[in-house]
Amino acid sequence: MSWNSPERTRRQISWRQRLRRIWDFLWRSALTLAIPIVILIGWYAWQAAQYDYDLVAEMPARTVILDREGDEIGTIHGTSRRLMNADKLPSFFKDALFAREDASFRDHGGVDFRGVARATLRNLKDLDFTQGASTLTMQLARNTYDLREKKSLNRKFLEIAITYRIESRFSKNEILTHYLNRIYFGAGCYGLEEASLTYFDQPAHLLNRHQSAMLVGIIRAPHACSPFRNLKGANKQRNEVLARMVSLKKITAEESAQIKKEPLAFRDPNDGPSTSSHAERALRRPLEAVLDHAQITEGGLTILSSLDGARQLSLEQKIANLLLPDDCQAAGIALDPRNGDILAIVGCREAKPSGFNRALDMKRGVGDKLIEPLIATAALERHHLPVSGKPVSTGRQLGEQETIRLLRRFGFEGKCGKGDDLYRGTITASPLELATAYATILQGGERPAPSFVRRVTRGERELFNRPPAFFPAFSSHAIPEILPARVEGYSLSKYDYWVATLANDCVQLLWIGHDQPKRIQVNDALKVALRTP
Repeated sequence: MSWNSPERTRRQISWRQRLRRIWDFLWRSALTLAIPIVILIGWYAWQAAQYDYDLVAEMPARTVILDREGDEIGTIHGTSRRLMNADKLPSFFKDALFAREDASFRDHGGVDFRGVARATLRNLKDLDFTQGASTLTMQLARNTYDLREKKSLNRKFLEIAITYRIESRFSKNEILTHYLNRIYFGAGCYGLEEASLTYFDQPAHLLNRHQSAMLVGIIRAPHACSPFRNLKGANKQRNEVLARMVSLKKITAEESAQIKKEPLAFRDPNDGPSTSSHAERALRRPLEAVLDHAQITEGGLTILSSLDGARQLSLEQKIANLLLPDDCQAAGIALDPRNGDILAIVGCREAKPSGFNRALDMKRGVGDKLIEPLIATAALERHHLPVSGKPVSTGRQLGEQETIRLLRRFGFEGKCGKGDDLYRGTITASPLELATAYATILQGGERPAPSFVRRVTRGERELFNRPPAFFPAFSSHAIPEILPARVEGYSLSKYDYWVATLANDCVQLLWIGHDQPKRIQVNDALKVALRTP
C-alpha cells in the first residue's frame, strides 16, 4: 500500500489548481483576442466586398486631353494601350519577375506571410514603414484601385483583404497577365507589351534574357531608371535582378555574366511611339507632376490643358514645312504672358515626337539680338540708361555679376558667359525659358509660371485645379517703353538661330540648329518662313 502524506496531497491539489487557473486564463485570453480579430477580419472583408472586381481585368479607361476651349486634341491610354497574355511570355522573363518581386507567387494565396514577418521585423527595427512585402497580387490590387493612402496598417489590411478576393476570382495566369498589362515601365509606357515595343522595337514574347532582366529591374523605379534617361541606373537594377536569380539558383553566376553580354538593341528614343502627338507627348511630364502615379494609371481622366488647338496645329505644320537639312532640328513654343498658359509646343521636326523635347529640355546660346531687351530691363532696374543696339555697352554699366544676378530673375538656370561675351548673349536657355523672359517684360515685370494643365477631373470629381501664378521679378520702372514685335538672330557661336514673336496675348519662340552643335546658315527664304505666322 502506498501512503501519501497530507502535505504531499496538498501540494498535488495546489499544482492542479494552478494548471487549471493557467488554462482558464489562456482560453479566456484567446477568446478575448479572438472576438476583436474576428470583428476586424469581418470589417475588412466587408470593405473589400465593396470593390468592383471586374476592374481588375479592365485596362484603364481612356484619358481625354482637351484644349483650352474644351475641344478634344488627344488621348492617353485606353484604346492605344497594347495588351499581351502571360502565356506567351518567355519563361526566363517570368523567372526573373518572380525572383525579383514575388518568389512564391505560384504557391501563396495572395499574401506571403514569411515575407510579411520579415518586413515587420525590419519595420519594427527602423520604427517606420521602410520595407514592404507586397506580392504581385497585392501590387495588382494597389494599381487597380484608389489605394493612395500613406503607408499605414489600415491601408495594408484593406490591401490584403482585396488581394484575397482577387486570388479567389482569378487564376494565377490571369493575375500575372493583368499585372503586366497595367504597371508602368517608364518613358510613358504602361504595360509590358508597350514597354517592349518602346525600348526594343519588338513584342514581349521575343524578349531575350538580357532585355527581360532589364525590364524587370526598372519596375521598382520606372521613372528614375528608365534606360532612355538613366542607363547606369537601369543596369544597376538589372544586376540586382540577376543576382537575385543566382541566389535562388535559377541561374548560375556564369550564366549571369553571359546574359549581360547578350544584345540589348535599344530602339532609338528619337523615333518616338507612333501613337503620340506632340501635344499628348508634351503633357505626360506635367501630368506626372500634378497627379500621383495611381491616379494616372487608373485612367478615365479629363484633362483641360492650356493648349490652343488651332495654334498647336499651326505650329506643328510650320515646323514640319521648314526646308532644313536632314541633320538639322527645330523646336517651338507659344506662351500666353497673361496667365502662363503654354498655347502650343513642338519639340522636334518629326511627326512622331520623342521623349527629348527640345522646347523644354534643350539649353542653347541666346545671342546679342535676343538678349538685348533683357539686358535693357536689367539696366533699367538699376536705374541705368540702356544704349540702343549695343547690349555690351549697356551690360558694362551693370558689371558681370550684377547682370547675371538680374538675368536669373527671368528664370534662366543655364550657364552664363564671362565679361563682354555675357552681354553678347552667351547664356544658355531653353525656348520655354526665353519665352517666359519676354512674357515677364510684357507683364510689367511679373514673371508668369508656365503651365500645361489647367484642370483635371474624373467624372464629377476635381483632382487638380491651377489658377494663374506670377512671381515679382522687376520693378515697373524697369520695363522698356518699346518692345519690338519680333526679335531674331544667331547665337554668338552661330550654332543656333532664334525667332521671337512678341504680343500681349502670345510670345512665340522658334529655334533651329543641330543636336550636335555646329554652325548653321539661315538663308533669306528660311528667314521669311520663320517669320510667317
